[in-house]
This record gives sequence, C-alpha cells and structure tokens, in this order.
Amino acid sequence: MVEVAPDEDAAPEPRTPAVTAGVAILSVLALAFLAVSGYFGYTHRQAEQEAQQRSEIVDAARQGVVNLTTMDFERADEDVQKVLDGSAGEFRDEFEARSKDLIAVMQEARVKSVGEVRQAAIERQDGDSADVLVAVAQKVSNAGGAAEEPRGQRMRVTMQLEDGTYKIVKAGFVQ
Repeated sequence: MVEVAPDEDAAPEPRTPAVTAGVAILSVLALAFLAVSGYFGYTHRQAEQEAQQRSEIVDAARQGVVNLTTMDFERADEDVQKVLDGSAGEFRDEFEARSKDLIAVMQEARVKSVGEVRQAAIERQDGDSADVLVAVAQKVSNAGGAAEEPRGQRMRVTMQLEDGTYKIVKAGFVQ
C-alpha cells in the first residue's frame, strides 16, 4: 500500500453553509448561557447580601430591646451604658439626659427587670434604616413587691446604620 503525502500547496476545503450556521448557533448559545449564568450569579449574591443585612438589623434590634428591658439596680450604670452604646441620635440624647434619674429610681426601688425577645421582624426597610417590630416578655421585681410574672409587650424600634453598626434611633410601644 502506497501512502500519498498531503499536498502542502492545496487549499483547505471551504466550509459548507450548514457547518458555518452550526458554529454561529453554538457561539450564540454559549454567549447566552454565559450571560444568563452571570445574571443569576449576580442576583444570588445580591439576595445573600440583603438577607445578611436584614439579619444584622433584626439581631441589633433584638439586643437593643433586651438592653432596654433588662435592668438591675445593682449594676444600673452598666445597664444604662449598654442602652447608650446601642443607640444613636435623639433617642440616645434623650435617654442619656434621663439616665441619672432612671438610675436613682431603680436603686431606690431596688428594681430588677429581665427582658426576653420572643419574636422580631422587619416591618419596613429603606436603605440603612428599618422599623422592627419586637415582641418581648419582661419580668420585673422591686422592693415594693412587684411580682416576677412576665408581661408581654410589643415594641417598634427604628434602627439606623451608624459607624458600621445598627443602632436604635427611635423606640416605642405598640398598642
């Protein structure tokens, strides 16, 4: 059997229109797949970031409400400082202005309270600010004989991002 060497001067065979169309279709499909994959990757990352932000907001609100509803006359200065550390704006200013009176009343009446958050959820969010509804049970005792039966309360706290941390800027009870 004799082998024939390919002719180096021979021109390559031209592509048929079917092959050219197939290559074009595969190229378009590959680009479409890449675009769709990129879009889904981007939206997934955005959703994860938003979920992380909501979690940070709710966690900060829960801790802030626990700090507001947990006070002990024996460590009143520390407990008040926790509230101040977790708050900002007018709320912080007003709480700080009334803190000395609050501490005096707590120590005189020997008040102890423990707050426990039962549920919390974001009611409204706008960028770095959110209103969070919080259901809390609080047990209070004092020298006057207040019983330690839990009292259920609902609060709305407005959280705002301040210096990289969500802090309470407004708080109130919900009827």
